[in-house]
Amino acid sequence: MPDDTTSQTRSPRIFHGWYIVGIAVTSSMLLSGFQTYAFSFFFKPMSEDLDISRSALSAVFLIRAVIMGFLALPIGMAVDRYGPRALVTIGILIGGLATMGMAWVSGLLSFYLVFGVIRAFSLTLSGAEVTTTVVAKWFIHYRARALAISAIGVPLAGVLLAPLAALLINLYGWRNSFIIFGAATLVILVVPAWLKMRRMPEDIGLHPDGRTPEEVETRAVASGVTVVPERNWTMGEAVRTPALWLITISLNLTIFMTSSITLHQVPYMSDKGFSATIAASAVILMTFMAVMAKFFWGYMAERYPFRYCMFASQLSDAVGITLLLTASTNFGILAYAFTMGIGRSEGLWNAHAYSTYFGRRFLGSTRGIVAPIRILASGGGPLVTGLFFDANGDYVIIFRIFIGVTLLGAVCSLLATPPKVKEPVESEAS
Repeated sequence: MPDDTTSQTRSPRIFHGWYIVGIAVTSSMLLSGFQTYAFSFFFKPMSEDLDISRSALSAVFLIRAVIMGFLALPIGMAVDRYGPRALVTIGILIGGLATMGMAWVSGLLSFYLVFGVIRAFSLTLSGAEVTTTVVAKWFIHYRARALAISAIGVPLAGVLLAPLAALLINLYGWRNSFIIFGAATLVILVVPAWLKMRRMPEDIGLHPDGRTPEEVETRAVASGVTVVPERNWTMGEAVRTPALWLITISLNLTIFMTSSITLHQVPYMSDKGFSATIAASAVILMTFMAVMAKFFWGYMAERYPFRYCMFASQLSDAVGITLLLTASTNFGILAYAFTMGIGRSEGLWNAHAYSTYFGRRFLGSTRGIVAPIRILASGGGPLVTGLFFDANGDYVIIFRIFIGVTLLGAVCSLLATPPKVKEPVESEAS
């Protein structure tokens, strides 16, 4: 049973799906985005104050990845069956309290417990994996733009939370700063999540995109466009297609790189002698460009096959890493940030690719079956990078490897052609 069966006979002025998009943006920024961008500024002072190596701190992402990997499929199936309302609300409560609890961390084990184990439950229940899946269920025609907006949450954390983190740490120290961020998460997110999160538009008497099937047909006839039915592949059908695994490989190679670069870029710049001001400016510029790029890639994905867009964004990533490795001036660092920001679109493709090829009905379970690979890539990348740093004293070798990894992902994107239907599957009009 879905989490809400209330019927609405009249379409609201603002389509309910856009409220869910707003929650997805804010939740991604304060939960996933915080650990991606803001935590980079906590990284070095925590390492020094707690006397913990960078590789040991980075290992928390792998711990969290293992937990999230085990939970991804059952949570995805629960979203498909029951809806996200309770899951997301509970996840936000856990995430806010865990962030506040970081103020009392005294060593490596307590850090792993709070920021690794407890926060892993929060992100599994209310992170971008769940919220973007729900957004994709609410839209068909406007799915690319809705997901593009939803995907700005993480980079928006770089624009808003990263400089705020640097300021708060400078004024109040890293412990008090965690308390401030945790309290803000609870105040901003809990009530909207409980009031607005729902599984699918049909659960409350609405239709995807806020348009009835008759309206879709009328507009299609007026514009001379044929309405193509959206096929809903079950998880079992999807896993037997090469397209699912090519998309998964491509996305995870990129995520392996970006999760590492994002965490270690500030320490890398510091080690190279660049000031904290330049590092903060680079993070802000990169994430600002990433926010702008989401709208561009969303626009392009509504007009061209998404795999070509993925390929282009991954080429931009590869150029960005090259610029970072060769940067010797402030301008070089900013050029890296600008170029890398344009390519940062894996959050969009992560939801758009699977929903476009396999439909929305079983999207939670389909994404859930491949989520362990994605989560291990995002958690293992920072750890591998930290180990390379500890072994070599710098990031040069691993950053060069990232260039090859990104280019390989671009090739997989081009090969991920639409899956072919071998037998009838359930469908619904798009």
